[in-house]
Amino acid sequence: MKTVLVLVLTVVAFVAIPVLGDSKKLADKDFLQKQLDYIKLFHRLQQHNLFQDQIDIGDHYDIEANIAHYKYPHVVKNFISYYKKGMLPRGEPFSVYYEKHIEQAIKLFELLFAANDYDTFYKTACWARDRVNEGMFMYALTVAAFHREDTKDFVLPSPYEVNPYLFVEDDVIQQAYKYWTKESGTDKHVEHVIPVNFTARSQEDLVAYFREDVDLNAFNMYFRYIYPTWFNTTLYGKTFDRRGEQFYYTYHQIYARYFLERLSNSLPDVKPFQYSKPLKTGYNPHLRYQNGEEMPARPSNMYPTNIDLFYVSDIKNYESRVEKAIDFGYAFDEHRTPYSLYHDQHGMDYLGQMIEGTSNSPYQYFYGSIFHFYRLLVGHVVDPYHKNGLAPSALEHHQTALRDPAFYQLWKRIDHIVQKYKNRLPRYTYDELSFPGVKIENVDVGKLYTYFEHFEHSLGNAMYLGKLEDVLKANIRARHYRLNHKPFTYNIEVSSDKAQDVYVRIFLGPKYDSLGHECELDERRHYFVEMDRFVHKVEAGKTVIERKSHDSSIISDSHDSYRNLFKKVSDALEGKDQYYIDNSHKYCGYPENLLLPKGKKGGQTFTFYVIVTPYVKQDEHDLESYHYKAFSYCGVGHGRKYPDDKPLGFPFDRKIHDYDFYTPNMYFKDVVIFHKKYDEVHNETN
Repeated sequence: MKTVLVLVLTVVAFVAIPVLGDSKKLADKDFLQKQLDYIKLFHRLQQHNLFQDQIDIGDHYDIEANIAHYKYPHVVKNFISYYKKGMLPRGEPFSVYYEKHIEQAIKLFELLFAANDYDTFYKTACWARDRVNEGMFMYALTVAAFHREDTKDFVLPSPYEVNPYLFVEDDVIQQAYKYWTKESGTDKHVEHVIPVNFTARSQEDLVAYFREDVDLNAFNMYFRYIYPTWFNTTLYGKTFDRRGEQFYYTYHQIYARYFLERLSNSLPDVKPFQYSKPLKTGYNPHLRYQNGEEMPARPSNMYPTNIDLFYVSDIKNYESRVEKAIDFGYAFDEHRTPYSLYHDQHGMDYLGQMIEGTSNSPYQYFYGSIFHFYRLLVGHVVDPYHKNGLAPSALEHHQTALRDPAFYQLWKRIDHIVQKYKNRLPRYTYDELSFPGVKIENVDVGKLYTYFEHFEHSLGNAMYLGKLEDVLKANIRARHYRLNHKPFTYNIEVSSDKAQDVYVRIFLGPKYDSLGHECELDERRHYFVEMDRFVHKVEAGKTVIERKSHDSSIISDSHDSYRNLFKKVSDALEGKDQYYIDNSHKYCGYPENLLLPKGKKGGQTFTFYVIVTPYVKQDEHDLESYHYKAFSYCGVGHGRKYPDDKPLGFPFDRKIHDYDFYTPNMYFKDVVIFHKKYDEVHNETN
């Protein structure tokens, strides 16, 4: 099967694109019915719909006959043309990295996105539910819902419950299926828990609990669904502030966080991917698609080679063009219009979009999409010309890419290119870093403990059911062993010469390398991860800012289970309870359970860093509007601007010289993270 990268990456979901305004509002019956219908569309996608009301709508709806109900007639005609020629069959693995797959998915997205009203959108979705590939359906429906105004508040069920095949090892699903097959013939309630075990076969597997965390991979999926690479903001009438800069920053932060986890396990930094050397790190995802095909494993010491999509020399040419733009200081579009990388505040935005290869890149066909080409090159390494017809690899799905250790080696190479650019930017001067009249007097951080805990989620959607009545009988769950931390609080004592709004940034970084040597600040600045970022009003004199770990602006709350979400909405619709639309809860957010690295049993020292800067308002919305979750890692969504004018990652995004970096409005503090057993942490008294 031939595949071609389409410059796509999609991202997503705990709810939708960040929405500003009141954080909560009571849902009315109209919204509740729509939310319930939306949830039902994701029920057991691998088999035909079990809800008769949606089946009837799909069977009786005629897209061509309702062409007037879509904004653009050509969108309907294009989709119907693709559909009649034959689209990806149901049951086949879907990947956004296969050209034909993504072409078809975009046509379905455009059809859903162009619906004039919700009624047309819903009928189109009911029609598509049983007529297009289930992976393609989920992708197109989710992306469309995120970007439509009348669906942006919908809550998507947990992605690892909607499609457990991309999140849970094949042996676990096989056990679940066997148990269900054995018990399904009876009338009794089938409840069973299957443990998911991490077995360390190599040093890399010591951090498998991080790479394979289901919420981390759900975060990556949601991020890519909100900002698909192919999504042309001009064509679709959307604006994304700092899109390219956000792309780089989000993955740089994931990589830095991965580095801290490696330090917690006494592992060195990863080595960047190189064309001339074998990829020493093999990877077996132990995942199986819904049709029974295995996700390919990659043996150790594989050499990258030409594939049927492009030659290695093609990627080198794209890299060279990007690096020459960095050296020259300008990128160019197809009309030779220059885009300044150094004298324009959007320089990092341009560079990020060039590396990702977005549809809004200065010149997509000239600069390519090295971020995606890398993943195709390594993802196809075991079957470069598709002679054996292997299914898509882990690197070719947003839900699984972060599981593969090679992802971080590929990112290390990209980061090397970007740092070449950032090292040419002028260092921040003392005046740019300082905040006259403001000083951080002290920072007090509570005890930091991490532990492993059990975390369960349903495997029900992997079980085939013959009738809707059997749904409540199948309660089979996977039990993961995941990293978490004890909630903590930190206090920042600030003195100010006047009452004013300030912007507070919190970072956590390494103090020592994997060998225990203390590193210079400029060496370790690349590995500082953002823990929090918020606006606060300080009074004249002293102000103590108290912040809890749960308040962090980078995180999102845990996904609600399919069962709980269905019950909450159903109960509210029947008047048994109330359901609130919570705009502060966003699906695209870093998992709260991974806020802290593991640390070590005897304690591991990290650097806790705080900087307070002036708040320079960039948007017309008030300060409270920016108290919603997860904008730091996921952007501010359509039509909004970031709440201040500093680059993402400030002040660690540029080179540091110790002699003029330290200012009164910043504070470094050594903190120790202890890793303990669950019972030890929860019996600990403050």
